[in-house]
Amino acid sequence: MSVWLCIPSKRPPEQANEVLKLWRERGYKIALHLDDPPANSPLIYDYYAYELSGDSQYPGYAVVVNGLVHDVLALDQGCEWLVTGGDDVEPDPNHTAEEIAAECSACFGIKTLMHRLSCAEEFAKGCPDQSARTFGVMQPTGDRWGSTDPWAQKLPPNRRAYIDRVCGSPWMGREFCRRMYGGAGPLFPGYRHMFVDEELQAVAEKLGVLWQRPDLTHRHNHWGRGPNVQTSDCPEFLRAVSGPEHWKEASALFQSRKAAGFPGHEPLVTA
Repeated sequence: MSVWLCIPSKRPPEQANEVLKLWRERGYKIALHLDDPPANSPLIYDYYAYELSGDSQYPGYAVVVNGLVHDVLALDQGCEWLVTGGDDVEPDPNHTAEEIAAECSACFGIKTLMHRLSCAEEFAKGCPDQSARTFGVMQPTGDRWGSTDPWAQKLPPNRRAYIDRVCGSPWMGREFCRRMYGGAGPLFPGYRHMFVDEELQAVAEKLGVLWQRPDLTHRHNHWGRGPNVQTSDCPEFLRAVSGPEHWKEASALFQSRKAAGFPGHEPLVTA
């Protein structure tokens, strides 16, 4: 059984490698989406993809991750769980990839069995027992960034941190990745950058296959984390996809899709 980290990376290799080496040390394989082929690059990876159009036009986070996931599932039949996030997110420091994967498979195997015993859930139809255990999403929530903000104090304790409200660095099971959105991939490709993680959480909750784990931590070394942060601290490559106008557009799309029940999210029904 293997676990892959599937992310786009735009940081200089020496910066990205500070995080990537932590994932490698914990037993993860690494698939990267890059702007250009990494010729003679010191980047740490097991697989990479880049834009074939030649213009290095970034197609958006969801499209990139779905592409990497598709490639990895075809490349590695032993991969049961895939993780995404960013090249500024660290793995849980206290558990190996294999340990967490075994726990996830056990948890979702039980969840699926209970659903089958209680009702004929659409997502479970025709799902073979051996793969049902990977139809799920697990989000570590031990990183409590944002939980002490004054406005967050008005929320329930389990909703105060940023990571409580989105699946920003999720573990996604093989069967979930293979079947979601009619087989197109685990993430809705209509978002360019923002709200991808919020829809993932909402859809996983809707299907009853979200597991939030406060005992695991994916530390997010976000540029906005820390005192005296200025807007100018935001990396240039993020400004192009995460400014106020992008947030407004993505928020409107999310709200409209939420009101409509997230059309198109329905899993591929297997025979």
